[in-house]
Amino acid sequence: MTKKPRFSKPMSFFWLLRLNRTIMVAMITGASAFAAGAGTATSLWMTLAGWCLAVGGFSLDFYADRDLDMKGPRSEVRHNPLSDGSLPPATGLAFSLTFLTVSFIITLIVSPWSLLPWAITLAVIIGLARHLFESPIARALTLGLLQALYVFIGAAAGNIGLGLCLIAGFFFFAMFGGRGMIDIRDFPQDEATRVQTLPRRYGIKRTARFTAVCLVISYIFSLAAYFTGDFSDIYLYLVIVFVVIGLVCAWLFATRPSPKLAYILTIVFMMVMGTIICLAMVLGSI
Repeated sequence: MTKKPRFSKPMSFFWLLRLNRTIMVAMITGASAFAAGAGTATSLWMTLAGWCLAVGGFSLDFYADRDLDMKGPRSEVRHNPLSDGSLPPATGLAFSLTFLTVSFIITLIVSPWSLLPWAITLAVIIGLARHLFESPIARALTLGLLQALYVFIGAAAGNIGLGLCLIAGFFFFAMFGGRGMIDIRDFPQDEATRVQTLPRRYGIKRTARFTAVCLVISYIFSLAAYFTGDFSDIYLYLVIVFVVIGLVCAWLFATRPSPKLAYILTIVFMMVMGTIICLAMVLGSI
């Protein structure tokens, strides 16, 4: 049964933008392009292309999960305007396809070589929307893969070096393990749904340890990128700060896992930590 609409039209489209997630993806794409030597103008265009692809993907996720997001506590947390009648599902689908099309056109014009990782990214997005990756490990793998692919979308606009490949590995393991943190954060509302998550399958403590191990591996990748010679010393200084903060957060999460702590750390990792590593990529390339 459709709930009473709770969003105005402007606010409905605002939620479809998923700015809390898409901005970081845009930064990863643009920073990777700049680090690959694509130049400022091209990097800005690739930032826009990455953002549009992410908006299209995340809004398609809303479309695919609109029935699931009507149920229980999840309906209050997800803020899905396609679930309560604020927007017709057809409008949500058109919104997603529009952004995907814009991203494709920008990528085609600005960096045709980026179309290969772009197409793989789109294939993963469609697979997720069709619920082809429903096991907990598959969901974690696809999240890590998507983050790594955004690095390659941006990097393909310039020259992809070993340093950027290692940074792609950093993002893969950070988000592969980050899936566990997200699942623990959402554990209370996911209990009332059919969604298969890592803590439901393996328990909260094991999931937290898995996340911590993946984060440590990702920090090793981020440090190794410096020793390729592709980045200047400022990259190393910022990454050291990043790693120290990250190790403290990983230790806290592994020893005291809870949905509340996961909520706080998710914000830290997605915004603060993500910004630091992107800044390190840019400044370390100047």
